[in-house]
Amino acid sequence: MLIFGDTMKKMKITAVIPLITLSLFFTCCSLTGGTEAFEKIECPAEISGRAFYFAGLYRDSDTEYGWGGQDPLRAITIDCSGLVVMCYKYAVDGTDYSLLFADASSSALYRTYSVKTETPRRGDLIFMGEKNSSSITHIAIFDRIENGNVFFIDSTLKDEDGDGVNEINGVTERSYGTGDERIKSYGIMLLKRK
Repeated sequence: MLIFGDTMKKMKITAVIPLITLSLFFTCCSLTGGTEAFEKIECPAEISGRAFYFAGLYRDSDTEYGWGGQDPLRAITIDCSGLVVMCYKYAVDGTDYSLLFADASSSALYRTYSVKTETPRRGDLIFMGEKNSSSITHIAIFDRIENGNVFFIDSTLKDEDGDGVNEINGVTERSYGTGDERIKSYGIMLLKRK
């Protein structure tokens, strides 16, 4: 009989756990604003322009490349998607807009958090990857197209001549030709409007 009683206690506990879990889920959602209504929109030009401004501050701050880096503006290291995320976090600060994410990789920004455009504006996104590949592995902030070149600000670590020394380390302004196969797509960041 003692064994039967222990089994009944286990069955009661097992039946209660899903109810507690569900209750905690609804409580957490209501505490964190999980039911808050928002509109998902394409980033306005004024916000993308602000993001470009902050990218320039990173460029001018001797910021070094650091994989996974997403340090605040006065820090030392940042990677390509961290640069985009931080610039847009700064750009929406104090506005009626917010990001749809806390952090995102270049491929997630491409797949989920942007819409494609053929006519990028200053501060919009450039999605890049290796030649002969369709994978998105790098992201930059668009500046302009001039004299057949696409100018952008990004964060990278690159040995351009194969001598084992990284000629590019950190946030810089660079350009590729408009037909360069590394440029896969241009995008406009998606934001929340409260």
